[in-house]
Amino acid sequence: MIKRLRLPIFMLWPVLSIALLAIACAHPFWKIRSAQLTGDFLSHTFYLTFAIVGAGLMLWRGFRDGLKRLLWWPPIAALLTFLCVEGLKQATRLPRPGGEPTGFPSGHTTLSFAVAGLLTQGYPRLAVLWYGAAISIGWSRVEGHAHFPYQVVTGAVIGTGISWAIGRLLPGRNERV
Repeated sequence: MIKRLRLPIFMLWPVLSIALLAIACAHPFWKIRSAQLTGDFLSHTFYLTFAIVGAGLMLWRGFRDGLKRLLWWPPIAALLTFLCVEGLKQATRLPRPGGEPTGFPSGHTTLSFAVAGLLTQGYPRLAVLWYGAAISIGWSRVEGHAHFPYQVVTGAVIGTGISWAIGRLLPGRNERV
């Protein structure tokens, strides 16, 4: 009898989101002025808001429910994202569309998908909202000519992996404060 590979439900949204991001990045929206303005807003203002609000929600949930592990998730996610992204940027030196050798992978997208993954583990009913925000931020990086599509999609995969690792592999998952 052949075993069927079943994708766990918590991986459904990241997989769909990465696929949608790849499709969105392949379409040449940059010829539309309003898309460029939207991309600039999402790439800067919305990105910072999403990261800060996401961290705040996880900290609030940790204090409210008395779960120590949630208090550590935001700083660990930020640190792992920084180390992975900067390490790969220095190791690969792949260019951005403007020519600077710091394009691979997209740090904005990596952190956005890490935050979306962590928020989905804490607030699973709002997964569409979290991953919708992450997709928007990733798309904005391509739209603003800050990254090539493969750099953004790779950042999404890395960010998803970071959130999975934090949520599943950290010891003391059920400790109370």
